[in-house]
Amino acid sequence: MKEFRGTLLRSICAGAAIALGGTVFLACENKVAGAFLFSVGLLTVLVFGFDLFTGKACNEAFIKKPQKLALIWLGNLIGAVLFGLAVSTHANLFAAAQTVVAAKLAKPFYIVIIDALICEFCIAIGVRGYAKAEGFGKYLAVVLGVMVFILCGAEHVVADMFYLAAARASDFADILLFLLWATIGNTLGGIVWWLAERGTAPKA
Repeated sequence: MKEFRGTLLRSICAGAAIALGGTVFLACENKVAGAFLFSVGLLTVLVFGFDLFTGKACNEAFIKKPQKLALIWLGNLIGAVLFGLAVSTHANLFAAAQTVVAAKLAKPFYIVIIDALICEFCIAIGVRGYAKAEGFGKYLAVVLGVMVFILCGAEHVVADMFYLAAARASDFADILLFLLWATIGNTLGGIVWWLAERGTAPKA
């Protein structure tokens, strides 16, 4: 039970951290600046050891524990949605979120899956780069990974949870399906990355 509570709490904090990144992105008129500042979310997750679904989906220890990944997803949802609902009280951020969400929900399901897979590769660059690189390279990997997925319009399921809440999206069937496709794409991307990294690891 203690491990459950710890994982859930770290996951909620991770969802809120990504939502913070999403908030500053919505507030920036310049997309490049917004993408750069969004990286504060993933940096917070990595520096403080929070549990982020997309960060764990490329990690062997968590791929082999789907029940733990599901708990992390749920905690991320709680943190992102609560933060998003709070942000939706700001008229300018609410309007920006509605524009972002309208474009996302208009995508066909296969595009959402592809975009989510691309996003997971970018997140893996940041997360795995942070773990493997040294010095400034750790932070550069995070910032570049985040900026690339944002500017590509790729789908990060936790960020999407935030945007949907900030826009007060109310079509629950569309919301659930969108999050399902994004989750599938992020998960597939994580598994592919893990297999590739495992295949290129030096043999003992």
